[in-house]
Amino acid sequence: MLTKQSTPISVLIPVIVFAALPHSIRADESAIDLYQQGVENIAIILQPTPHNSDNSFEQSQNGVQNNAEGIQREENSSSITQVQDGAFNNALAQQQYGSSNTVYSLQIGAQNSTLILQSVAYDNNVATRQGGFGNASDVDQLNGNFNKVRINQVGLLNQANVSQSASFHGRVHLDQQGNDNDADVQQSGTAHFTAATQEGAFNQAQVIQSGALQEVDLLQSGFSNQTEFIQEDNFNTVSATQSGSLNQTAIRQTGAFGLGGNHQSVVSQIGTFNTTGIVQSGISATAIVNQFGNGNSVSLTQ
Repeated sequence: MLTKQSTPISVLIPVIVFAALPHSIRADESAIDLYQQGVENIAIILQPTPHNSDNSFEQSQNGVQNNAEGIQREENSSSITQVQDGAFNNALAQQQYGSSNTVYSLQIGAQNSTLILQSVAYDNNVATRQGGFGNASDVDQLNGNFNKVRINQVGLLNQANVSQSASFHGRVHLDQQGNDNDADVQQSGTAHFTAATQEGAFNQAQVIQSGALQEVDLLQSGFSNQTEFIQEDNFNTVSATQSGSLNQTAIRQTGAFGLGGNHQSVVSQIGTFNTTGIVQSGISATAIVNQFGNGNSVSLTQ
């Protein structure tokens, strides 16, 4: 049974809509709500009816030549909401072979893009917000449950990438404001947490977490600062702050022969050309580094 509201047009599942009109469609207990206003906006929605139930898709576009695509394949009780206002924005969300997953994407400005994939997943949640020009977010949640990702980007040409593969109860919060900042987070395992804030331009952050109960808190502000954190085994924590220009911090935390962990690293660098390198292995090491000024360097192995 297929019903339509507002201006009648010919609609099938999948649905391809080019008109600047509101539409509401329901098929096999799945719902689609579309609203487009402007010129040459495109929405493509695919909800194959076999093995799909109680899914929803909401799409709103205002402006010129925005493009949105949503795919829900053999998915149950999941939702996709995509809102775009501006020009040449692009959003793609795909949910497949899972249930109770949610996607929310908001883009305001021009040439922003969002790519989200949730596959073989239960109760995963992604929310992205981008404002400005040329910002990009890419989120993959594969073969995992109860993961959450929040991305907020404001400015020009910022890039955020999150991969949660075989991850359970993982959380990622990324906030980037400025120009050409880049954040990359990879999580596998159980109950990891990463919160990273970058303000300024050309800052880079990479986080790789495996094992269980890893935590990273990062704040970078300024120009061309870089961080890399690798956490393995269990119960490791990193807290890092960099302010200034061209500072670098690299930390690796791991146990011995797959055992151990419970390390803690705290790093604060303010100035220019400061570097910190920390390697922690075994069980329960602690490192605290504070550097102020220019050209300072610390290398520590525990």
